[in-house]
Amino acid sequence: IRLSGSGRRGTSIDSVPIVFDIGGTTMRVAAVRGDHPDEVQVVKTPENPHEGLATLVELARVAASGQPIAQFVGDISGVVRGGIVLKSPNLPQWNRADVAVRLKSMTGVPVTLFNDAELVALGEYEYGAGFHSKTMAYITVSTGVGSALIVDGHIDQDGRFNYELGHQLVRGRELEAQISGRAVKEKYAVEPKDFHDSAVLHGLAEILAEGLYNTVLAWSPDTIVLGGSMITGENAIPLDHVEATLRKLVTTIYPHAPRVAKAKLGRLGGLYGGMAYLKNQ
Repeated sequence: IRLSGSGRRGTSIDSVPIVFDIGGTTMRVAAVRGDHPDEVQVVKTPENPHEGLATLVELARVAASGQPIAQFVGDISGVVRGGIVLKSPNLPQWNRADVAVRLKSMTGVPVTLFNDAELVALGEYEYGAGFHSKTMAYITVSTGVGSALIVDGHIDQDGRFNYELGHQLVRGRELEAQISGRAVKEKYAVEPKDFHDSAVLHGLAEILAEGLYNTVLAWSPDTIVLGGSMITGENAIPLDHVEATLRKLVTTIYPHAPRVAKAKLGRLGGLYGGMAYLKNQ
């Protein structure tokens, strides 16, 4: 399957960078030409990392359209450090896979790998809902709950590992286990997009707001961008109720709450994040 990006095909011999997103369900790969990802190659993510990286290289060569590949910048779902997938709940066979080293050995070009929330956050900062924020928190509520922090236009990576606010405890349980798409499906035996119980959705909004309150106390962002299918999809968690609840909580401590915005880049957030990283290298 191909999703149209800018649609421009390269004809020069100049090398092109490749951006990629290895999601728990779908892999997306595109060359960067101009201000948008070019034609986006989309396939189901292979469960095996050897097959997955071979597929990634094949898609990258298609995306490059005969031009040499300059470098790879991308992300994968899971805990990532130094180009290694330490743990990926949605892609367990990829655990401990040294993606950056393997991909470089296969192609001979540099590889930079991030956690998926980190790169989507950078994309939202540069091209989406968080532009010009000095300190931007990004929370994605989808199959799971991911998070990242952008400070002065850069991914904050001062910690030992990438941030995982989805595993913070709210009301004595992990946030992800209460509000994620997986949690809703397991509890109510229905796909989240088909879930219509407004009272339950408002309850999820209040739980999310408590998690965001903890985030504000820890990071003090001026903007919080919320993404993922549970926020931007059908029958989503109501953002207005999240904002109102968060405002009540935060203003007991601070004069005002941060701006809360819905993510704009959708499924291509990670690819735009790769472009933002390349732009600011």
